[in-house]
Parts: sequence; structure tokens; C-alpha cells
Amino acid sequence: MPAYILEKLCRGCQRCVRACPREAIKMVAHVAIVEPAQCIECEECMESCMHGAITFRGEDQAGKARQELKQRLMELQTELTDLRARWPAHSLKPSMIIQLEDLEEEIREIRERLANEGMS
Repeated sequence: MPAYILEKLCRGCQRCVRACPREAIKMVAHVAIVEPAQCIECEECMESCMHGAITFRGEDQAGKARQELKQRLMELQTELTDLRARWPAHSLKPSMIIQLEDLEEEIREIRERLANEGMS
């Protein structure tokens, strides 16, 4: 099975492109794309990827969904931390409070889904 790029995790760093001895990986709109006919399954690209965006294990849909949930959770936590740092608690407006609460709720929901599926 040729390499598979998990697009949500790919950051467009091009390390995999440089690592591939067969030039089977190309960049399209800042995302790596594998040409399956050229892939020799050497796993050089997977070893070079710092973001865990490449697999050879033929992940099923549940595995892909789990990865996407974990990625979304990281993004939300980063956004929440950033907003809390920029918005001092004493100067919050109602719209800001609602935005923070919405982020916190989405984080809780994702954590529950991961925990219920035994994937946290």
C-alpha cells in the first residue's frame, strides 16, 4: 500500500518531498500528494514527517476521524490559550465571554467523544 497523506495534519514543510527517493510526492496547494504508481513504500517520507501526516497502515475511517478530532482539539486549545492571553478577564465584553464559552464547550465535546471511543 503506498503512502497516504493525512491532509489535516500536513503543514506543507516539504520534508517528505525531499526525503522521497522516487519523487513520488508533490506539493499541491501547500499539501503533499502521493503518486501511488511511483511510491515504493520505503517509508522515508513517513520517517521525515514531523507532523505525523503520513501513514502506510491503511487507516480505516475511524482512525482518520480520531486524528482529525485530535488535531481540532489542539487547534481549539491553542486558540483558547491565545484569546485568554490577549483578553484580560477584567475587560471582557459579553461577546468575548460567549466566544470563550463556545470554544470551551467544543473542547469538552471533543474530549468526551474521544473518551467515549476510548481514544484519548
